[in-house]
Amino acid sequence: MRIVYAPRALRDIDEILAYIHARSPGGARNVSRAIEHTIGMCALNPRAWGKTDEPNVYRRPLGKYRYTIFYRILPTNDGIEVVRVIHGGRVQNLRRMPED
Repeated sequence: MRIVYAPRALRDIDEILAYIHARSPGGARNVSRAIEHTIGMCALNPRAWGKTDEPNVYRRPLGKYRYTIFYRILPTNDGIEVVRVIHGGRVQNLRRMPED
């Protein structure tokens, strides 16, 4: 399965890891691995996770870390596009993807 990252998702991940790295380099490595693993799981079975109210947008919590991954299934059905990766405290409604 193919994984594509929206520019905003890449910025989200960079900001998350920079914030954590400033406090704990090891923690940043752990979160980075968890993000990568979880996105891979989403790509393998994209319809297994929660659907939002937005067309073709799904969400997947990041396990023990308080982040939520928002993604959509590619029109070709051969992978996903990661749209956002957001801290759970910034997500007020899990049925809607936060704008910014």
